[in-house]
Amino acid sequence: MDDAILRTLFPDGETLRPVVAQEVRFGKVLMVGYMNREAFHRTVEEGRVTFFSRSRKRLWTKGESSGHFLRLVSLRYDCDGDTLLALVRPEGPTCHTGTESCFDGRLLVPGTEGRPAFETLGDLAGTIALRRDGDPETSYVARLLSGPRSALLKKLVEEAGETMAAIYEEDAAGTRSEMADLLFHLLVAMERTRTPWEEVVGVLEKRTGKGGLEEKKERSRTAPKKGEAP
Repeated sequence: MDDAILRTLFPDGETLRPVVAQEVRFGKVLMVGYMNREAFHRTVEEGRVTFFSRSRKRLWTKGESSGHFLRLVSLRYDCDGDTLLALVRPEGPTCHTGTESCFDGRLLVPGTEGRPAFETLGDLAGTIALRRDGDPETSYVARLLSGPRSALLKKLVEEAGETMAAIYEEDAAGTRSEMADLLFHLLVAMERTRTPWEEVVGVLEKRTGKGGLEEKKERSRTAPKKGEAP
């Protein structure tokens, strides 16, 4: 930890810095709070985000009464050294109203309904996860999650084939639609196999900065040969 940066962020025990809490998997902004030096150190030491309450004039760990903690993944600071970004894994709804984010459904300027693409993916992944306990008789996703594995595999092959056909036919609208179907079924497959999204993205991150041919050679060198245990 860089002491010079800490002195810039918190020159004394009274200085408060705004902290944006962002969900690490899909990047959704969950809330904004404030930290002083003591709250910062407690957050780092305990791995749970602790703020300083300006109204109550004391430290408070998010989730201390509800149990909905924000587990710290990493802390970043901005170019001016006066704002922090906390990447977190929330354990339940973040907002006291019961919503996932304190910003959910609170649109200030009409006609500006746009949202980050990854936020849509996050909501979809969350909905798919909820279907794990659903009724296969009434839920298509529940059927794919609990039914024969072959049914999901068949859908993946089918959607991949339809995506390829749309690309071949240079059908822009069809390509978007089929890619959406394929991505949806991949998210279902991640849930069925309990493969976290961030682990899949982590594989891509490790490959970033490498040439495609170089990366393929590395995989071929480390892949087990036929008949060998992986």
